[in-house]
Amino acid sequence: MFRARSKRRSQRRLGTAYRSYTDGYQDAIGTLQVQRLPVFDMGRFSKLLAGGLLVFFAWSFYLLFSSSTFYVSQVEVQGNVLTNLNEIYAATELEGMSIFWVDPEVVRGRVEALPYVKRAEVQVTLPANVVIAIEERVPQLVWRSNNDNKTWWIDAEGVVLEPRGVLEKALVVCDESVPPLVREAGQRLAPSILASVRELHALLPDLMEMTYTADWGISFKTGEGWPVYLGDERNMELKLTILKALRRQLVEQNTTPRYIDLRFPPDARFQIAIGY
Repeated sequence: MFRARSKRRSQRRLGTAYRSYTDGYQDAIGTLQVQRLPVFDMGRFSKLLAGGLLVFFAWSFYLLFSSSTFYVSQVEVQGNVLTNLNEIYAATELEGMSIFWVDPEVVRGRVEALPYVKRAEVQVTLPANVVIAIEERVPQLVWRSNNDNKTWWIDAEGVVLEPRGVLEKALVVCDESVPPLVREAGQRLAPSILASVRELHALLPDLMEMTYTADWGISFKTGEGWPVYLGDERNMELKLTILKALRRQLVEQNTTPRYIDLRFPPDARFQIAIGY
């Protein structure tokens, strides 16, 4: 009997406890309310992010382009001798310009427009460095126009230059043409004229002064003061060989010519000066 009562008591208690848990669970389920979680708006976030990045980059570019660190204040020039540094700097038009707006090709064109600049190379680097390397025109002879009393310098390509200083020990060509052959700087002499001057000077290296006229071409005076007309550069060595023989003959005959014309070798013409 003792065991039977204990068993029923235990079952009754367990049953009571089970029903109480079930009822509580059902009550909780009955009162539970489903709440909707907010959905993340990716499209709106992307727009906000893009707008923020746009503002950031715009502000960064503003600081970059407005900073004095990137503005050109000086230029390094290499290779200039006859061209003044200030002249080159003024030609570049870079004063106060941001390095980001500098076009090397445009600057090169401006520098090469200077009279004594033959070629130029422009290098641009950050933060505001501009290096210009130039090759200048080198004057090789002095061109003196007797008709208008003007003096010019001529480079190896025949380009006429305004004199800058004194060109020591330079070959001088006196132009007696009317009107003068050279009118302004930047003009180019005809290649045949340059060739005539070079050819004659190569054969007579001690000769430092010649004469040019449009009708007679290149000429010079002998040690006796006789004008010798040679025309152009063709057959220059033959002309001088004829001159050497003719000169010896005239000296032996004690004859003084007004001039000697060797433009058309092997013919040699001369005119005797009146009174001799």
